[in-house]
Amino acid sequence: MSDGEIAISGATAADLPVIRQLLIANNLPTSGIDDHWKTFIVARDGDAIVGCGGAEAYKFAALIRSVAVAASHRGRGIGRRIVRQLLDRLASRGIREFYLLTTTAQPYFAKRGFKPIDRDEIHPQLLASTELQGACPDTAVCMRLVMLA
Repeated sequence: MSDGEIAISGATAADLPVIRQLLIANNLPTSGIDDHWKTFIVARDGDAIVGCGGAEAYKFAALIRSVAVAASHRGRGIGRRIVRQLLDRLASRGIREFYLLTTTAQPYFAKRGFKPIDRDEIHPQLLASTELQGACPDTAVCMRLVMLA
């Protein structure tokens, strides 16, 4: 099956249970997704959700979170497409600063332009995020991508 058969679209409320299962299977936090599911996108192989990604979006900055691809569908570029669509959707709203926390995917996101930063460099609008309030461990690396307008 080619990557072209994977459709990426906005998540619906009905997708939340599957998104939650995908995050748990990938050892990612699920807290806060009920508040931010409208920014989530999903990758579908037919009717099956095989990937997801979301963001906690604020006026000037967004926290990219919950990017996961089912083990059966890894290595096909689905994660890259999810990240690209998330960034494009958020940039179209005028957001130029993107942050994320990761314990395992630092090399992956570094290839996509994210740079490690200290937590005290995080945009103040993101400090209320559930991920920064403890959903992600303190050992997680914080990374930032700034897009030029």
